[in-house]
Amino acid sequence: MEQKAVCIAPLDWGLGHATRCIPLIHALAALNYCIYIAGEGKQASILREEFPNAVFIPLKGYRIHYAKQKKFLIPTILFQVPKIIISIIRENKWLNKISKQHHFDLIISDNRYGFFHKSITSVFITHQLEIQTPYNWLTRLCQNISYHFINKFNACWVADSKPPNNIAGNLVNTNQLPAIDIWYMNCLSRLQEYVQENEYENEIKFLGIVSGPDPQRAIFENILWNSGNDLNYPFVIVAGVPDNKLYNKITLKGTLYHHLIGKALADQINNAEFIICRGGYTTLLELIPFKKKLILIPTPGQTEQEYLAHYWHEKKWAIYFDQENFNLLDALKAAKKFEYQTPTFLSFNQEALASELKRLSL
Repeated sequence: MEQKAVCIAPLDWGLGHATRCIPLIHALAALNYCIYIAGEGKQASILREEFPNAVFIPLKGYRIHYAKQKKFLIPTILFQVPKIIISIIRENKWLNKISKQHHFDLIISDNRYGFFHKSITSVFITHQLEIQTPYNWLTRLCQNISYHFINKFNACWVADSKPPNNIAGNLVNTNQLPAIDIWYMNCLSRLQEYVQENEYENEIKFLGIVSGPDPQRAIFENILWNSGNDLNYPFVIVAGVPDNKLYNKITLKGTLYHHLIGKALADQINNAEFIICRGGYTTLLELIPFKKKLILIPTPGQTEQEYLAHYWHEKKWAIYFDQENFNLLDALKAAKKFEYQTPTFLSFNQEALASELKRLSL
């Protein structure tokens, strides 16, 4: 059987787009696809560590940055819109050129709007069919712009379960869908195989999982690290800087890792009483199987995380606090009393992927 080639490109806006591609890439490799990965920086570092035998092709990311203060975030993002559009045009031209060298059979874009090819089956992965903004008119406008690009692909794979079992709320449960074929992939979790129930005794009080672009990533890390060291509890922080192995440090009660993957990360999750994190969508997918008590601190002004924090709190799947008023000790006390519920977890699987690829004539 002739081996087919797939090129996968995750967006460089946080680490989640790369990490949720891990179970997908494993499934594609098991289906005898030759794996090409396009990207740079932290995203490429994570995937290179997981897939050393894949072919990596340097592709410049969108390189979006955040503001330090919440009130400046929306203007900061809007100011970068021209750069995003240029990136979309550039990556499309890049793909047209590079595909002539490698002869891909399948293109998979994780939220990169220009990563499609007119002559090669192209798939767009997203969990945001409705992009959340502070204003209804802007939400509709963003959705229309998003669908303009999504509809250039052959299919849209939604990284969630089909409503009403979805865990992303209105991010997925929207009245208006793209005009192309939709496949609900269910939950992409790279860590579910490492879940160990009733074998750990919560040896650490909390695990802080830090993610996202700087400067907010560093601000969040410093809050957890400084507050954690003021308490008399053992704790661990994963800093989300995979390309800086010298970042690690340790104190009397605290341990900070630059980055952890696979079983090493799962061991820390299994070992913690509470998980404190941003609540980015991919992080939530990874944490659901562990049935841990989650404390969410959304990135200030990051509307998707703020929406998910509210939504998960209403469902009693997690408790959340604003970063501006966050107090670690108070949060731990509140989480101790919170009546947590566990969301339904429907897992992505290789057999369903094979059926979808067959439907796409692959």
